[in-house]
Parts: sequence; C-alpha cells; structure tokens
Amino acid sequence: NYLPIILFGMIGGLAADRFPRRGLMVASDGARALVALSVPVLGHFGLLNPWVLAAAGFSLFTASAFFNQARDAYIPSLVDKSDLVRANALIQVSVPMGWLFGPALCSVFLAWVSPENLMGGVGLLFLVSVAFLLALPGFQTLQRESAPAVKAILEGLSAAWRDVRLRWLLVLTAVDNLFIMGPAVVGTPLLVKGPYGGTGTDYALLEAALAAGVFLGLPLTAWLNRRMGQGKVLIAGIFLDGITYLPLLWIDHLWAAGLVIGLHGISIPLITVTRSSLIQRIAPPEQLGRIFALIGITVLGLTAASSGLTGLVATVVPVKVIFGAIAVGAALCAPVAWMSKAFRES
Repeated sequence: NYLPIILFGMIGGLAADRFPRRGLMVASDGARALVALSVPVLGHFGLLNPWVLAAAGFSLFTASAFFNQARDAYIPSLVDKSDLVRANALIQVSVPMGWLFGPALCSVFLAWVSPENLMGGVGLLFLVSVAFLLALPGFQTLQRESAPAVKAILEGLSAAWRDVRLRWLLVLTAVDNLFIMGPAVVGTPLLVKGPYGGTGTDYALLEAALAAGVFLGLPLTAWLNRRMGQGKVLIAGIFLDGITYLPLLWIDHLWAAGLVIGLHGISIPLITVTRSSLIQRIAPPEQLGRIFALIGITVLGLTAASSGLTGLVATVVPVKVIFGAIAVGAALCAPVAWMSKAFRES
C-alpha cells in the first residue's frame, strides 16, 4: 500500500501538472475498476493466490498515486479561494465515512458474498466514481511544460523548498507523522489487546470514536479558518494532535480511551484540511500536483517508518509509555513552528 505512493507519487504529481486533471482522475478510477473487477474473474478460474492479491493491491495504490494529486490540484478550479477550506472539508468527509461504514458494510456483505466477489463490487463503485467525475467540468492544463520529467520534478521540489512556508509545512508534516502515525496504526490495537484486554470489536469501537471525532472536527476547522490564519490553525492542530494522546499514559478503562481517541480525531482535520487549503492558496498553480505529491510521499513514507519503529519499540517499552512519549514529542512541534513568523502568519 505504501510502496506505490513512494515510488510513483512524484510521477503522478507531474502528470497532474501536465495533463487535464479530471481526465487523469477518470483514467485512474477506470484502471482501479479493472483491477478490482479482475479479482472475481481470476478467482473463478482458480488463479488467486497471495502474490496475485498483492499485485492487485499494488496496482490499486499505483493508480491512487495519480488520482490523489490530481484531485487535490483540481479543487481550486472548482471553487473560489475563499471557499477552499469548506471544499476540502467536504472532500475529507469521505475519510471518516470510510472508517465508520467500510468495515461494517464489509462484515454484513461477507455473510452472503465471497471476498473475491466483494472486490468485484468495489470495482463497480469505481465505475460509479468515473460517472460522477465525467459530470464535472474539464479544464485545460495551465501551461504545457517541455522540460524532461526528472528536471520538472526537481523544479517542483525546488519550488516547495524555496517558499519558507511550504518548507516549514514539509518539515512539520514529516516530524509530526514520525511521532504520531506509528502509535496510531500499530499502537492502538496493541493498547486494546494488552492493557485493556479488549477484542477486535473493541478496537472497531475505538476506530469509530476516532471517525466521530473527525466528523466533529470538520465544522470546527472551517470555523477556525474563517477567524484565524491558516498557519495558526495548523500549529494548533499539530499541538492537539500530540497532546490529546497524553491521557492514554494513565487511563485504564476502554470507554475513557474511546473519549480520548475521539478528542484526538477532532485535531486531524485541523491539520489535513487546513494543510490542503494552505497549499492550494500559496503554491504555484502549475506545480500543485508535484507539491501535493511531495506531501503525500512525506506522509506515507514517515507513516511506514513510524509504524516499523513503533513495532520494534513496543517489544521492550509498554505501549502506554509510547503514547505518553510521542504525545509530548509531537506537541513540542507546535512551539517550534510558532517561531517562524512567515509560517505562523501564512
């Protein structure tokens, strides 16, 4: 899941800057539909095995490396700058919806439908997405670049690094994800199974609490962005992203952990929605795809590294202590970011 974004993310970003973005999204979802629909066909002929499924997953996320950058770079074409936060908040609704309803629907359908046929249903959903995308207006690319691909990618990296606001954003994204994402992905199930003695159902309830927090955080994010600078909202989100995990250091009850995880979820759109809106507002429009690709690679690359480190550390350090340590470390990113006036006032 991670590797295709890391390998092809910048290529997908360059494609989003060189080709019509809606067309790139249509092609990407069309490719994902074909991959998902091929799974039941291969299963019918007895050709499914773990390696084939791994290849299908790799192919799906390779298409995502082209879709995500094109989507984020396409949004400013649809709305005014003053509406970017609301637009990104609406897009971000899909994330907690997936967390809430995806596993639940999957568990219901698996009672009547085989896993491979369920994957075929996912392919049909991608075709529905293609139909919706075709109903959106198409726009030409802002300018046709003739530079070689490697040079064009390096130009996008250089543009992100020259702007002190984008540079701070990249560094903060990297450090915050290194602290937070491993405990969120690996530490949470360890916390449920270990100190709380919970089950898979309990873990699902914590994930639902996280999704509920994200839902609550979306209107709060829009409200704060109207009243504060985006830099300040981002710094506040980074601080809350870390410090809301601190109570897990001493909490002993699953229901209390659910409240903490829900509060943590509120901080997520303060970061993700505001970050996307800030990039769309200040980055060069003709390089939006590459800059979003750089952010995506940073997020996923550091998520993978953080997950691996968390798994190793958890073999010798109690998982509660890990949550306490990363809460403090991630929260300290906020006062460091505050020292940059350019980022703070962005």
